[in-house]
Amino acid sequence: MKIKQSLFSVWCMLAIALAFTACSKDDDPKPNDDGTKLTLPASRVFILNEGSFKQNNAGITFYAPNKDGSFIADVYRMQNEKGLGDTGQDMIIHGDYIYVTVYNSGLLLKLNTAGVEQKRLAFNKEDGLPRHLFALDGKLYVTLYSGKVAKVDAETLTIEGYANVGENPEGIAYANGYLCVANSGMGKGTTVTIIDANSMLVTNNITVAQNPEKVLVSEGKFFVQGYGGSYPNYTYPVQLVDISTGAVKTIAKATNFCEYRGTIYMVYSDTDWKTYKTTNTFSSYDVRTGTLNSSNFLNNMPDALGSTSVYMMEVNPNNGDIYIGTSDYKTNGDIYRFDRNGKLIEKFSSGGINPNNAVFFN
Repeated sequence: MKIKQSLFSVWCMLAIALAFTACSKDDDPKPNDDGTKLTLPASRVFILNEGSFKQNNAGITFYAPNKDGSFIADVYRMQNEKGLGDTGQDMIIHGDYIYVTVYNSGLLLKLNTAGVEQKRLAFNKEDGLPRHLFALDGKLYVTLYSGKVAKVDAETLTIEGYANVGENPEGIAYANGYLCVANSGMGKGTTVTIIDANSMLVTNNITVAQNPEKVLVSEGKFFVQGYGGSYPNYTYPVQLVDISTGAVKTIAKATNFCEYRGTIYMVYSDTDWKTYKTTNTFSSYDVRTGTLNSSNFLNNMPDALGSTSVYMMEVNPNNGDIYIGTSDYKTNGDIYRFDRNGKLIEKFSSGGINPNNAVFFN
């Protein structure tokens, strides 16, 4: 796409290398009076690019899906005149702010809705490095590789307390007053920890398949995805966990998943690490009926998506659009955007290496 001529001189004066595309006269990103920060369109998507470990190249891409594709490859760098850090791990919206964990830099960042940093929390060695986030009622819950979950005030980024969970906790989700945390144990863990979100007291530890990683909630139920074993014998189970009874049921096989209004969308990326050849199989699960649909929910999937490692699956909660991010672990990833019926809308660059998360404003 072409950059509008009326904005071209402004970007030259900024002298910042970025990928920028704009097509709408009234809604293009515009510089503020200080010439360094941008006012962005109301309809926007932010994509977190993890980057490569120890390469300090994590970033956040801005994209306006309903404004003819306005795009900034690293909006965090543009807005803050510095890099995000090393290994962007997780990103969520809570209230009027975006919160980001940067794993290897040991940071929790609070950004406004234009990507401008407001505050940061640097975790100490006792806390360990931050992984995943959940937010509720002005509080953030952060999994820490020390084996703890920190409860953090979302306004001040002050740590208010901890819960001790299993080793190397990863994903975290919330339902009906409780948090569910996946304890990866660096590949050896076999439990999820249940925490009372208000008191931060652990109420249960439930045995699941080995090396659990991701947790999501649908219809008030917890679903856990993990590796299901040790390398190279991974089984990648998706399990339904009943925290009231401790019952665990395997419902599918997947390497990534996301949820929208009672449907869990899944992909199994089968990669031969000797040849780096990948085959993707997409399926879905109806939580209300407990039915697995092995048919591909994408009805016009490009051939390239069928054979490229899927690194991200996210759903825009405002309209059901499905965003699937791919990675070759070396170059910028691609994002495939489908509508809620599985029709391909567009494909575009993620703007960075290893896109792993997205948040949405409409």
